[in-house]
Amino acid sequence: MKKSKSPFCLKLLIMILGFVANLNPLAILAGECGEPILQIGWFTATQGKSQHVNIQGLIGDDFSVKKSSDQNLLVGVGYYLNGPDICQTSLLYGVNAFYLAPTQVKGNVTQENFATNLSYHYSRTNYPIYLAGKALIHCNSCSDVVIDLGIGPNIVNTRGFKEQSLDGGITIPDPHTFSGKSVVAFSATAGLGWRIHNALGNLSLEINYRFFYLGQGELKKNNNQFRNTLHTGNSYGNALFLSISM
Repeated sequence: MKKSKSPFCLKLLIMILGFVANLNPLAILAGECGEPILQIGWFTATQGKSQHVNIQGLIGDDFSVKKSSDQNLLVGVGYYLNGPDICQTSLLYGVNAFYLAPTQVKGNVTQENFATNLSYHYSRTNYPIYLAGKALIHCNSCSDVVIDLGIGPNIVNTRGFKEQSLDGGITIPDPHTFSGKSVVAFSATAGLGWRIHNALGNLSLEINYRFFYLGQGELKKNNNQFRNTLHTGNSYGNALFLSISM
C-alpha cells in the first residue's frame, strides 16, 4: 500500500514545486495576480494504533493506546491565483502549506502476552502541503462564505519514543527500542469559513474550520530481532483558525 501511494505523493509534490517556480515573487508581494494568506489557530489530532510487534523466537509485545487525542498550535501559509467567477462565486487555486505542531501518543506495553509492565510515549509532527482550491460565495459586499479543498503530500515526523517502568523499576526499559522517522503520506483537507472584507484595513479576515486527513507515520525499529515496527495509524485533525489575506 505504501508503494502505491509514494509515487502519487511525489507527483503531487512535483506539481506543487512547478506551481511555485512559475510564480513571480514581486507579483506575489504586490498581490497583482492573486492573494497571499497567513493562518494561525489550534487543532486536535486523533492518532495512534494498538498493535502487536513480533519478536524473533518470542511471542512479542502488545502496544496498546491509552491517549490517542492531543491538541497543539497550527500555522499555515499559502498563495492563491484568481480563477473564474461563476454566478455569485469566485474560484481561486494555489498552494497551501501547514505546520501542525507535535502531538503525543501514550500507551502501555504488554510483554509476551503476560505482564503490562511498561508505558510508552512518542510525538508526531505533520507538515502537509496542498494543491488547494478555494470558493468564495458572495453573500454581500462585506462578506463571503468560504469553501476549501486540497490534496497533497504530508511529511510525517515521529520522534521522542520512550518507555517507562510501571512496576517500580523491576522491569528496565530498553532506551533503544524505537526511534523517530520521517515518511511522506497522502493527505487531504476540506473546510468551511466566513470571510469579512477589509476587516483589518485593506486585509480580509477569515474564521475557518478545517478537517485534515494526515495519513500514517511510523517509527524506526532499532533491534534486528523485531519483525515489524510501530506505526502511528491513520491520523485525523480538526482545526479552528484565523486567516488573513490581501
